[in-house]
Amino acid sequence: MTTLESQLNAKPDIGLDSMDSVALMDRFDDKYLIPYAWLPDVIDALPNFRVLRINDGCMTRYNNLYFDTQDDRCFADHVRGKNKRFKVRIRHYTNTDVAFLEVKLRDVYGKTTKHRVSRNGQDAWNAPLTKEETRFLASHLGQIAEALVPVLQSRFDRFTLADVDSGERVTMDHGLEFVSPQKDLWTSPIPNLVVVERKQRHVNHQGPLLHSFRAQKQRRAPLGRSIRMSKFVLGRLSTTPELDAKSYRSGLRDIRRAQTFALNPELTHNHLLR
Repeated sequence: MTTLESQLNAKPDIGLDSMDSVALMDRFDDKYLIPYAWLPDVIDALPNFRVLRINDGCMTRYNNLYFDTQDDRCFADHVRGKNKRFKVRIRHYTNTDVAFLEVKLRDVYGKTTKHRVSRNGQDAWNAPLTKEETRFLASHLGQIAEALVPVLQSRFDRFTLADVDSGERVTMDHGLEFVSPQKDLWTSPIPNLVVVERKQRHVNHQGPLLHSFRAQKQRRAPLGRSIRMSKFVLGRLSTTPELDAKSYRSGLRDIRRAQTFALNPELTHNHLLR
């Protein structure tokens, strides 16, 4: 058992049945990048948060298959920062061997709503969509559902912390890897970073999670600061670099800087300018 797993196992747990109050299918999301080395301090700074435990384990491997149109409609909307957009994926949880087809809709106010249906457990988690699933997509997306095809597969390990009283949920993803469905070569663009997502019913720019980031002595922007980042976009660019990402350059620059500082914590911004 790793030190991180031991630390998580020492926290009070919460089961799937008790997660309903913080499931937050209708929510506001914030993303942060932090070095893996920060995790022990961050976890210690969240005493009121419980760790999600399933089948006696708190780490879960996630497999994802993302869909897009032939002209990359979802990718383009994300790269341009369009407020009203959508995302479609199949998500597979290895610890329960359950998979869902999910639609994530973001409105003009930045609020995300997720709809999902469970997949047939008799088939492979990434089996082709059924007619019923296509109708489910059409009920939320209209005719564009017929044009969706698989474009990206990803996998990562996640643990989840939840504060039932505040209704806040925090997920921490590490070991992020991507591959194109037509290829076998996996890529890992941010091996030293953890993707932290904070999910809330109402926007709150304070709280123990952010205070734990600010307390890090070797904090360098953009580490521990809210960042414009999409794992979907990062994966598409990592596996299909010829895609146009001009309007996403600042986001990519922040991600690269975060990776550099995570790998070399003694660096300063002046070092990067030399």
